[in-house]
Formats: sequence, C-alpha cells, structure tokens
Amino acid sequence: MSFSLRFRSIGVLVSVALAGSIALAGPAVAAQQTLAGKPVDGAPVGLIVHFKPGFSANGWLGELAGQEALSAAGIPLGSQRAIGSGWHVLNFAGALSSSAANRAQMLLAQQPGVLSVSINRFMTRPAAEDTATGTTPIAAASTSVATFKGASAVRNVSVSDAFDALAPNTPQVAVTWQAPKTLNGYKLTGYKLQSSVDAGVTYQDLPTAFGAKTLKASLSSGLVAGGHIYLRVAAVTSNGKASKVGTYSAWAGAVPTTVPVPPNFTGPAVNSVNPSASWELLSVADSGGLPVTYTAVASAAGQADVTCKTSGSSCTFTGLVPGVNYTVKVRAENKRGVSAYVSGFTVSDPMYKLQWHLNGKYGINVEPAWQHTRGSSNVTVAVIDSGITEHPDLSSQLWRNLDGSVYGYDFVSTSNGSADGDGWDPNPLDPSADNEWHGTHVSGIIAAAANNVGIVGVAPGVKLLEVRALGTRGGTSADLIAAMNWAAGKDVPGVPKNIHPAQVINLSIGNKTYSCDSGTTSVMVSLHAMNITVVTAAGNDTSQGFYSYPGNCVPTINVGATGPTGDRAYYSNFGQGVDISAPGGDDSKPGDSPAETGGEIWSTLNDGKSALGQPTYEGAEGTSMAAPMVTGIVALLYSIKPTITVDQVWEALKSTVTPWPAGSSCSTAPKDLGCGAGIANAGGAVEYVVKNFN
Repeated sequence: MSFSLRFRSIGVLVSVALAGSIALAGPAVAAQQTLAGKPVDGAPVGLIVHFKPGFSANGWLGELAGQEALSAAGIPLGSQRAIGSGWHVLNFAGALSSSAANRAQMLLAQQPGVLSVSINRFMTRPAAEDTATGTTPIAAASTSVATFKGASAVRNVSVSDAFDALAPNTPQVAVTWQAPKTLNGYKLTGYKLQSSVDAGVTYQDLPTAFGAKTLKASLSSGLVAGGHIYLRVAAVTSNGKASKVGTYSAWAGAVPTTVPVPPNFTGPAVNSVNPSASWELLSVADSGGLPVTYTAVASAAGQADVTCKTSGSSCTFTGLVPGVNYTVKVRAENKRGVSAYVSGFTVSDPMYKLQWHLNGKYGINVEPAWQHTRGSSNVTVAVIDSGITEHPDLSSQLWRNLDGSVYGYDFVSTSNGSADGDGWDPNPLDPSADNEWHGTHVSGIIAAAANNVGIVGVAPGVKLLEVRALGTRGGTSADLIAAMNWAAGKDVPGVPKNIHPAQVINLSIGNKTYSCDSGTTSVMVSLHAMNITVVTAAGNDTSQGFYSYPGNCVPTINVGATGPTGDRAYYSNFGQGVDISAPGGDDSKPGDSPAETGGEIWSTLNDGKSALGQPTYEGAEGTSMAAPMVTGIVALLYSIKPTITVDQVWEALKSTVTPWPAGSSCSTAPKDLGCGAGIANAGGAVEYVVKNFN
C-alpha cells in the first residue's frame, strides 16, 4: 500500500499554530504559560521560507529578502538561517501577534524568488521551571584570526589497525606522525586531528587536542569494525597572544577489525527428520570487518556431538541418531578470534519482568522477532527529542565521537527563548531536568542494551543517533525541520554533515494544531523518497489524531497508545490520523501488568529533579512511549531487509497487527473514531518481511 493513499482528508494544508508539548509522565496537555519575556506555546517567532534554487535569502546591501516590504508594514526581521533542502528560517526581530505574523506571511509570499512561506511556531515542553544546568556543550576548538603564518604540513601521517587482544570487541586504530619541517618562527603548542569516513569529502574535528610532544595516538571511540576511518593532522603554533592551525597533512586511513559478535540464531531443536538449523549472517561490522565462518554443534544427552562448519547461514547435520532431538549452538570465527557460542536468544536483563509492553498479552510480541534478529548495528535510529543523558543501558548503543563523547547535534535555536538555545552545537546531551529526561526514556524503549543490566529495548542491536530539538523551554518547527534534514544525512548549511544517516526517525513530540506546515510536509515527503521511515506520536489530547503536529504531517506512521488491557489509553488521540497503536501505558487500567509498573512503560531515566542526577529506571505513559515501540519494530525490519522500502514497512506493520480485544472501545468505535489498524506486532511484522520480501 502506498503512503500516497494515507493523505488525510482534513482540508488544504495551511500554516496554523504549531505548538508542541511532549507527553512523558502525564496524559494531559501542559497548560499554556507565559514565560517571562519569552514566547508562549504556539507563538509565531518567524517565517519558514522556501526560496527558488539559486535565490539568496540576503538581498542587496545584506538586508534579508523581503525585509523592505515587511519593515514598511511595521514587521522588522532579525536573523536568518538555512535549515536545509532550500528552506530558511527568517526570525522576527521581536514579539508579534498572530494576525501580524499572518500578514508577514502573505507579504513575503508575494516577493520575487519565494516559493512557499509558513509560520515558524514555538513548541513548548511540559510545564516546568526554567533551569539550564548540567553538561557544558562541547565547543569547537578556537583558532585565532591572527594573520601570522601557520606551520607547514605535518609529515608522514600513518594510520593502522590497532587490534587489542585484551579488548577484542573494541575497534581501535593507531595514528603516528612527524612534526612539520617549518614552524615559521613560532612556538609549537600542539596538534589537531580531523576524521573522515569518506576520504575527506566530509570531515569533523576531533574535540581532543594533543600536546606538542605527542607524535602518536590511539583512538577507539566512534569507530566501526570493517569501516574505513581516515585521519589527518595539523600543527598548532602560537605567537604568545594568539594561536594558528597550520596546514593539514594528507589523509591517511585504516580499517579497524575485531573478534566477531555471536550471530542471531533461531535455536530450534533438530533431529534426523529436520536436520537443519539456521541463523542470520553477520553484518560487516558484526563480523569484525573480516570474513567469518560459523561452527554449529548439535548436542543430545548420551549422544556424540555433531559439528558443522560453513560460511553460509545454515547447516544440515549428518549422522543424527533417529528419534533423538538435538539442541544446537553456533558461534562465529574470524582471524582475530571466536565469538561465544549462542543458542536461542534468552533475556537476562533483571527488569525484563516489568516490561509487559514487550512480553504481555497486549504487548508487541517481540520475542518471536528476536529469534530472527535483535537489530543490526548497521541500522541507525535517530531520536529527535530533548537530548540524551549517559546511562549504563544506553552507553554502548549511542554513536560516539572518537574522543568518546556522544555523537549527534543540538538544533535548539536562540529564537525559541530557551536558556540553552545557543545557536546550534554538536552536543546532544540533555542539560537539565526541565524536559524530564524525555529523550533518555524514549531511547531506552527503542534500544536499551541486552546486557544483564536493567531493561532491554525493542531493538537492542541497533545504534542510536541523538538529535536535540527541544530545549529547556521548547523548540520551533524550524528547529525540527533542520534536525530531520541533518538526521537523514542531508546538507544543513553551517553544520558538519551527519556521518551516521538514519534509516528510522522517532518523533515523540507533538502539540495540538489542525494541520502541518508546508516546510515540515516538504521534508517528510523527501525522507519518504529516501526510504527513511518517520514514526510520530499521535498526541495526548483525547481528540482526533490529525490535530497533533507533527503526527498530522504525511507521510509518517502516526502511533496511538494502548494500555495493558489492549484498549486505547485514556489520554491517547484517536480516529483520523492515527495509523496504528502500541503500548503507551495506562495507569487508570493497569490490568495484569506488574504491580511495580502501575500499567506504565518502564525505561531508562535519570533521578535528577533540577539538574543531572544518577541513571535510574522509571515508568511513564503517553504516545511518546508508544511511538518508540513502533520505531523499534521498524528498526528490526530494516535489520532483516536493509533495502526495505517505507511502503513495505507499513505493509508489514498493518498486515500483522494484534486485533483489538472484543468489546473494547477500539473494537466497537467507528473508523473515524478508531485506534488505527491494531496493536503493532513485532513478531508478526518480522515474519511477514522474511516470508514476503526476502
């Protein structure tokens, strides 16, 4: 089924209020509040403009496009910024009424070179005090504008695989270099490194600086086994008052390798009638970047083991004793070493018993899916949210920079009034409790590690890309557009290109409005064309799903929430615009969920109430929790079939849902008041892809 059939009959897409409050612990809409001197929920803060190709947002003498016409109408513009795909945000110089913003929109739409205009709206977070504390954003290393001449190029840069038998599953490289021949009379103070995964087409600075006496370094964070990493080095010199980065060396590269990880194994019993066992072939990264062979062993009490070796995904055992059932284990091996043997996947995380949303009667039926895959490290899920905090169940799941810091980006802009809106920076960490560590809770639902600690996510084998779009006071629709463009790997002017583009994007944000603006719609359509699936939360207003942005943008998969009884959660939006539902928690009808959860969704969190505290686990409810359930399932589908299309993803999801319980409100409601296709079923969706698309 094509997504083109899912455009909702809600009238012409027009620019209206795009307020946004995320739902974490409470089902109600956060009360609108006046933030002293700052925008309120849904307030217009600028214009989102699509210019004709080649047209500049800056006019003659540096003024903004349309500035003269708007100034004549008493509507001065402030700054402007490109947000990707030909779109710009033009910020108002001061507070503006909705009527004045609408007038500005119409005036700018009449200017030469303008294709489309919508209003950039402020999206608030749930009510909380404005506190900006915690981790300081990583600042780019500064260089002086001094005119003195920098050092000549660093010489003889060499990068090599640095496999370490004491850390066999950690990809590492070693880089060595020699000092430049010429310092041009200035003092050598250190070295800067840059990294690239495409031989220098795109690159980023390593935040870590190296001392003047350092001529070698070992790097491990942010590397992928089997993936090329290129490095180059430049000397930093000083004239006593300012510093200067000299000429960079040529790029040098290597491919790090590791011991393979255990394969994903179905683990059935075999016998002489059914003598074959199969497993999922490892990806390049999971293979340690090297060719692998698999050893499968069939065992039965009182019988000799039967062994089979292959480079394929299955083994047929010979010599099995008739009438005897054998259990099978399998391991992978490359020239660096061997993985542990594994049989069928079993969960050992101690809080798994609390995760009714995964294993309960009206959960997402994830265990059958796990017998095919727990997710591939080649699949990246972007969590566009309030940012992330460090957590032992997430530390290995996040893409990281070479210095170990979390890889991602912060698109919270100064125009939204947030205390931490500092004009975009490469630090996706959540600095305060104002958003109740929302992004951390969402991330754990998707991909908390299967590591004998805490909980386990729907897709514990995938990687998380953290992208921040909600600050301490909220965000704007322009922030969200820029974040989606960047997460997809598209160019956003002034921002380093994302080297880990996402196949799946989770948007557990939303606010009550009647339609989607043209800028967000344009991005959603382009992501669909790139085969990137966008999953949205349907909203917690107990109203029609098409009232909640960005879930009312198409094409997306818009998710409503159910509780432990399989019925619609009392806060969840419903009806038109809701495509499918998933467990989001419902403390009013906890059913047979574990008493500790109270019917809520257990996931990763932080115990800080006003600032960063300690990692913990807590329950929460909302469509913000339901959306990442579906996102995790979608990530499993991409892991099974990397070339799957967005339309095939939707076909697999809607074709395999768990039906509504008889007599529930979802089963008896008319279609325009219903809860979507049914409850998302991970096991069914993965089996559907295996049978129909492989």
